Amino acid sequence: MSEIYQTAFLKLAGRASGAGRLESPDATTTTHNPMCGDRIILDLQLDGDRITGIGYEIRACLVCQASTSIVGETAVGQTLDDMKARKVALQAFLKDERDAPDDYCDFLPVQAHISRHSCVLLPYQAIQDAVSAAIKG
Repeated sequence: MSEIYQTAFLKLAGRASGAGRLESPDATTTTHNPMCGDRIILDLQLDGDRITGIGYEIRACLVCQASTSIVGETAVGQTLDDMKARKVALQAFLKDERDAPDDYCDFLPVQAHISRHSCVLLPYQAIQDAVSAAIKG
């Protein structure tokens, strides 16, 4: 990927929106990407199906950190269905089936790297995993 995009990812990841664990989450999970070793510990606070708080610890590649920061900026106030819809839209973008969601325009070069798609999608998977764990819990 070009240096221009690396710089965009560095800026996004550097914001680390939502970083840090929540004191009393309603749902928590640790989600791994076995292909590259990315790991997110994600905490959610929920009011029904609406996300009211998000926090995380991450050990991941720059692409995953940037995507997780976007999720940290946008998840609060969204419903779980909203987040599922964002994931579906992002998957379609990564497969070059639709335009990028506005906040993922800098991720265009990732389309060509299929192995990196899971890095972009990991924070969305973590939300699903946290909610599933809370329901089972």
